[in-house]
Amino acid sequence: MTEFAKAVAKQLDRRQRRRRLLVVAVAITAIVLAVLYLRCGRGWGLGGKGAGSGTAPGTADASPHRCAIRVAAHGLTVDGVAASRDEVVAACKATTGADVVVTGEARQGDWDDLRAALEAAHVAVFLRER
Repeated sequence: MTEFAKAVAKQLDRRQRRRRLLVVAVAITAIVLAVLYLRCGRGWGLGGKGAGSGTAPGTADASPHRCAIRVAAHGLTVDGVAASRDEVVAACKATTGADVVVTGEARQGDWDDLRAALEAAHVAVFLRER
């Protein structure tokens, strides 16, 4: 009978240990979640919008602006607006370069002429073919 009592005592001790471990794990999880909520704000972003507007007076946007050119079968577009080759070169000359997408149906001669005009105007070209 004492063997049975010892086995029951061990089982109860294991249950109590598991419960204690579960309570500690839940408490640690709650503390971590509370810290994350207080630190990061609502949602799972990196702190929300912040206090400022994101712009300082007298500063310009630091990101480089490149014009977006698309060479397709129907013609050339710059920043989503249809344009001639000379208009494309003039628009891109005022920027830091040109992001060019050449579609599969575009005429090779159109792209060759545009590339030559951009190179003559010293416009940096970043090419993507589709």
